[in-house]
Amino acid sequence: MAAWLDIAALLGSDAAMSGQNPVDEPIPTADIAAKIVRERLGWPMPDIRRFTTGIAFFVYDVRQGAENVVVRIGRPSQATALAESLALWGRLAPLGVPLPRILVDGTAEKLPFVIMTRLDGTDLGHVMAGLPANRLTAIAHAVADAQMATARLGLGKGFGYAARPEVAPHRNWGDVVAAHIERSLRRIADNGLFPITIAEGVLARLAMHRLALDAMLPVPFLHDTTTKNVIVTETGDFSGIVDVDDLCFGDPRYAAALTRAALLTFGAGPLDYVQPWLQRMGLLDDDVFAFYVAAFLLDFISEHGMVFNGNQAPSDPAMRERLANLLAQTLDGAS
Repeated sequence: MAAWLDIAALLGSDAAMSGQNPVDEPIPTADIAAKIVRERLGWPMPDIRRFTTGIAFFVYDVRQGAENVVVRIGRPSQATALAESLALWGRLAPLGVPLPRILVDGTAEKLPFVIMTRLDGTDLGHVMAGLPANRLTAIAHAVADAQMATARLGLGKGFGYAARPEVAPHRNWGDVVAAHIERSLRRIADNGLFPITIAEGVLARLAMHRLALDAMLPVPFLHDTTTKNVIVTETGDFSGIVDVDDLCFGDPRYAAALTRAALLTFGAGPLDYVQPWLQRMGLLDDDVFAFYVAAFLLDFISEHGMVFNGNQAPSDPAMRERLANLLAQTLDGAS
């Protein structure tokens, strides 16, 4: 087996896997969110609903009459990450990145939390299937504008995921993508729902494009502006972006590729949604972009059946077959 297909060697790595939470820490609950808003906002009987998409923090939609806020709560070990995300918001907002306004900073509490304004609308994926093409183009342009505003922070000192440019952990972009694929391999092996050989085509493309990846600059971008975290109204008005905990430093097409992979997988809307986004930023939809899409499909495969903060759906045989077919089709269409 060629070096780039040495799956056993990759699985021998000690790389950490996301989605795993300390078992001995207190878990945030709706009752805790209610207590926070009673004490900090004076709301006596808040109505609380947990958002079902969060995989890092526990996020609650809280109402009291006509008033509406969002409460994000972390475990004690997440206090630093939550505080650093607020500091990041303070740097992004003046550049024009449309983020919620912070009302209460509780990151120094035993269970760290933040109370913020509730943007009008819902995740893009909930409504995009019913929106006309011109509204989707306007939303894609708004996302692209937010990405270009983020890029004005300046190039990072390294590559990968970090709230501050000086702590980005990798020496080049190729290492970031390779680590992403390695994490998928470890999850696939641990979960046992797919054969590990399903990754061979993605690993082959990684080797093929490695020189191009290593030549990328560490451009800061919002890495999760997909069919979630982009908040729009039912009529397609763009409200802003949520859940910005850190940035990624590297090729900003990675976020658009994740969005394309999500659209392929979950069918929330038209696949060409990302084209106006790429065009507005002057970015290419080429073989490297197609490889990114395949890498994210492998990531979805690796996550299938996993539970993140109790929010992940159980495994389904039909969905497993669909994911495998989508990956094969994407690889067949890319060189």
